[in-house]
Amino acid sequence: MYHLLPAFLRRHALITLLNIAGLAVGIAAVLLMLAYVVAELRVDRGFTAADRLYRVATTLTVPGQGAMLAAGSAPQMAAPLMAEFPEVGAATRVHQDQVVLKVGDRPFEVPLLWADANLLQVLDYPLARGDAATALSRPDGLVVSPELARRLFGDADPMGRVVQTRDGTPLTVTGVLAPMAETHLDFTAIAAEAARGPKSWARQTVEDWSQPTINTYVRLRPGVSVDAVRARLPDFLDRHNTLSPRLVKLALRLDPVGDIHLHVSALGDHKPGGDMAMLRILAGVALMILGVAVANYTNLATAQAINRAREVGVRKLVGARRRQLVALFLGEAMLLSLVATLLALALVELALPFFQDLLGRPLPPDVLRQAPLPLLVALTPVVVGGLGGFYPALVLSGYRPGEVLKGRAQPPRASRVRAVLVVTQFAVSIALMIVTLTVHRQVEHARAADLGYRADDLYTLGRLPLGDARAATLKAEVARIPGVRSVSLTSLLPANQSRATLSIRPPEGAAGAGGDQRVSLAWFVVDEDFIATYGATLVAGSGTPAGWKPGAARPDGATEYALATVEATRRMGYAHPQDAVGRSIRFLDDDPPTRIIGVLADMRFRSARERPEALLFTVGGEASFLSARLAPGDQAATVAAIDALVRRLYPEVEHWRRGYAQDQIAALYAGEERQAKVFALFSALAIALANLGLFGLTALAAARRTKEIGIRRVAGARARDIVWLMTWQFARPVLIANLLAWPLAWWALHRWLAQFAVRVDQGPGTFLAAGALALAIAVATVAVHVLRLTLAPPAGALRYE
Repeated sequence: MYHLLPAFLRRHALITLLNIAGLAVGIAAVLLMLAYVVAELRVDRGFTAADRLYRVATTLTVPGQGAMLAAGSAPQMAAPLMAEFPEVGAATRVHQDQVVLKVGDRPFEVPLLWADANLLQVLDYPLARGDAATALSRPDGLVVSPELARRLFGDADPMGRVVQTRDGTPLTVTGVLAPMAETHLDFTAIAAEAARGPKSWARQTVEDWSQPTINTYVRLRPGVSVDAVRARLPDFLDRHNTLSPRLVKLALRLDPVGDIHLHVSALGDHKPGGDMAMLRILAGVALMILGVAVANYTNLATAQAINRAREVGVRKLVGARRRQLVALFLGEAMLLSLVATLLALALVELALPFFQDLLGRPLPPDVLRQAPLPLLVALTPVVVGGLGGFYPALVLSGYRPGEVLKGRAQPPRASRVRAVLVVTQFAVSIALMIVTLTVHRQVEHARAADLGYRADDLYTLGRLPLGDARAATLKAEVARIPGVRSVSLTSLLPANQSRATLSIRPPEGAAGAGGDQRVSLAWFVVDEDFIATYGATLVAGSGTPAGWKPGAARPDGATEYALATVEATRRMGYAHPQDAVGRSIRFLDDDPPTRIIGVLADMRFRSARERPEALLFTVGGEASFLSARLAPGDQAATVAAIDALVRRLYPEVEHWRRGYAQDQIAALYAGEERQAKVFALFSALAIALANLGLFGLTALAAARRTKEIGIRRVAGARARDIVWLMTWQFARPVLIANLLAWPLAWWALHRWLAQFAVRVDQGPGTFLAAGALALAIAVATVAVHVLRLTLAPPAGALRYE
């Protein structure tokens, strides 16, 4: 392809290769980002009538706590919804689960959807084998993905084969999914919900709709106004939901299925959603990278203009008009851009696996062939070539033939434009470096922030039915395992998003006591070993009385015991934490009193985006999780013993949550970590492209000043003086770029950091470090050419033409 370029471009091979490399990297960056954007926007867009599909979800609001979005809804809601809303053409329900399927003695843990028989008619996932209309109508029907079919049965035909759940329930394969567009639901199999037997929705009679345990989807009829349906949901809810807890406001939502991935973040979604804000930022950064590459081409083309002066003069002398010359030079730019685009496509194929790892999500294998990417690729040479080549074409076509042929042609006055472009390139590079460093600092700062408890060596278990007598046995036996120092049963875990809230009247002695004012607190259940296991700091009170156990009589006559954090006592109206110790509170007016026996330092169980919550812990009660404080060192044997104990005591539990608290906390910042890595990549590309252009500009400038350098050497100038002279010429734009980049980066980071309650300061160190790094790289780039010419014998420079 290179031999097809015009002779001038082939003669100046270095500059041509720099142009092609810069444009190829810039185009590849944009194509990768466009592939990511297209993949994100296509999630849940492959359904028939996708614009009429909605998920009926729940919003729970507690006074003083704000709204909590839940992805699910009550299992019994679908039937009255269909009966009372003629606008709803179809409704279906799914429950996301993690189950163990057995083929013979071989267990396979898989994400599975328990679904109504009509799921594949509402969310019409395509089938490669089987009939979508009947696949789930059998009470034991099972639809599997091709990948799961190979895991279960190898190369054998999966249709009609039988698998069993852990409890022995048989499921028969009635369908195999075809390759499908990405969806917000996480599954590799779909099973008929009727197979759950006593657990099936048809056998449930719960009327309390405040427990959003399943996902309900509806398809509206054509021409129906979704706003009209939404307006009738409050009255529908009031008539049917009569058992909701007091002081909790319940509301129903209609979330467009196509918006769930990017625009809805709700409790109960098993699959992480996308980030629309991050999508916009990365797309903008990719366009900036392409802008830096286009600016490189413009700079180098205008800097080469004097070398093409004679060619332009001759062409004009034989009758060429300016518009013809503009078309010629634009054509060269587009041809160069075409070569760069082809190279960019190869770079994209090579970089795609790495880019997917960086984003933390796979992209569809055919993403580059999905509309509108092929059209954009076809237009790239025209658009990029036109943007980069238009101004140089005007400059080149502006030479006067008489001056050229008489040898009096001067370089065009384009230095100011080149300076502006260089400043802009380095401003983008420096700003991206500042953002990268700050995001990384913020993630590390958030991780190191004081949690109010010790997360190291804390092993946790969840999703266990700890409401029966086995909970006490589990705790006692875990405590006897070598390497376990302390064990506690709680209803909370670090990084767990589920919340229980309550509203109380301020207790006696607190500001506002005796009135109608209520205080909202986050409420959890712990046991008597919570403080020791979590390493919480007791700032007031004595904690649970020594020797007391759940179920035992309170030695001081109190009905219940509670622990509160400092923020909770402040919310109650106490000026000093000690003032709250010994006070009694009531959750509801007719509830027995609960005595506060200790005040703990504020604790953070969510991410650093949020301020420490006002937490109230009642001692004793039904727990959901077990936490074990392990001895430092090799903990593999201890963890294996704990897991084996769980399997022995809870054989019916197919999947439970287990892991270290530190890992769960680190997962809260996985998104920011990916952002930091992506910004690091793009800032490296930006600085590399900017210096690539600077390298070419320095080569042209040094070549034109070769004789001048020789004369200066003969006149006695030292090598370092000449290096300083040339370096300062190109260092000034980098210094000016700092003045542009610093305020823009500060403004963008100020807005980003505002989402964190615990955040780093935007001190001058990061800004100075990024500016100094950019300057050092630029100076090194310039010095390569200048030193080569300066250290060469002066005689050769004096003979240079």
